[in-house]
Amino acid sequence: MFVEACKRTGYTIDSLAAVLGVDRSTVSRWRRGQTPQAAQRLKLAEALQLSLPELDELLDQTAPAALSIIWPARSAAEGDLLGRLDQTRLLVDQTLSKGLGSMKRLELIEERVGDRIDSYTHTPPAEVLDELMPDLLEVQQLADERQPARVQERLSTATAVLGLLSADALMKLGEIDRARYWYGTARLAADDTTNGLLQAQVRAQEAMLPYYYGRLQRTISLAQEAQALAGSAVCSANALAAAAEGRALARLGDAEGAERAMTTAQRLVDRLDEPSTDAAFEFNDKRLLLYLSGTLTYLGEFDRAHHVQQQALERYRSDPTLVIDPALIRLDQAVGEAIDGDIDDACALAVGTLLDLPADHRTRIVLKRATDVVQAIPTQRWERPAVSELRELVAPKSGT
Repeated sequence: MFVEACKRTGYTIDSLAAVLGVDRSTVSRWRRGQTPQAAQRLKLAEALQLSLPELDELLDQTAPAALSIIWPARSAAEGDLLGRLDQTRLLVDQTLSKGLGSMKRLELIEERVGDRIDSYTHTPPAEVLDELMPDLLEVQQLADERQPARVQERLSTATAVLGLLSADALMKLGEIDRARYWYGTARLAADDTTNGLLQAQVRAQEAMLPYYYGRLQRTISLAQEAQALAGSAVCSANALAAAAEGRALARLGDAEGAERAMTTAQRLVDRLDEPSTDAAFEFNDKRLLLYLSGTLTYLGEFDRAHHVQQQALERYRSDPTLVIDPALIRLDQAVGEAIDGDIDDACALAVGTLLDLPADHRTRIVLKRATDVVQAIPTQRWERPAVSELRELVAPKSGT
């Protein structure tokens, strides 16, 4: 296995990444079985003291089978002891749950799910996936046993939430097909409950995937389906769905529909009667500003967009650990400047935004938004030095 090969040659995931000159998330993908590009494949084989055929065999063994092992990948990378400890903990929980009933074990799982929701927006997506895997496997194992209906409902809820976090992290990494599958899993789990607001939340979150990587009409369809499920409820799911619809309509040029949807989102956010935090799935006034930024930019309302963007960035400045949303807002600014003809300023802003991001947050979703800046510039002006610099920065790199 990949982890054992690293241990044998004295590497941790971080030290191997440093030696090979790649991000930690790249090594994590190799650990899960992804084949490196040719140049990196040779360097990886040399570092692990393997021939190329031996490396290929190692990666083949690492791939899908890793999902059947019940331990966090990051812990296992630090040695067999911690991996065995995680397995032992699971066996102890299984024994205890037989005596105490599944409800106690389920409560522990739900506590961890709550922790994942709270920490999600501050955590790099590759790290999120490492953390979620043991929780997903434990929920699956418990759900595979015959459970009372009320326990099964809560297990399906936990599955939906964990699946949704996984899908969102995969979307940020640009793993589009995998994200689509996990959104489907989250939807199946949510639909296995009687919780209409959870079903709405899953569809509202899923609407982001086609917005960035697919068909805008699919975003609108999912957003409208979410609003139908939420009905008249004043909740984050309903507000997010309305905002997602408005942003997609703006990109399609439907100014009237976009303004109407955003008015609905604003009305719902104003009426939300809950503490405002940065936990996953919470749609508050700060998040609404992000959606308004994109909406107004594509409507060509650049003055209004600039005001909203400055307001949003000021709000996000209070917590420097939140980096993705502010980056997306700055890239909205860059798109607006590009559309308005300020090409050099647009490219400088986009390049600065990307370079300021920590490497493990400079994921495909951010690069995709930076690519939108390039696409907003007439192709006959792509040879300008500023545009060339941005195009080189967002071009897909080998092994990432």
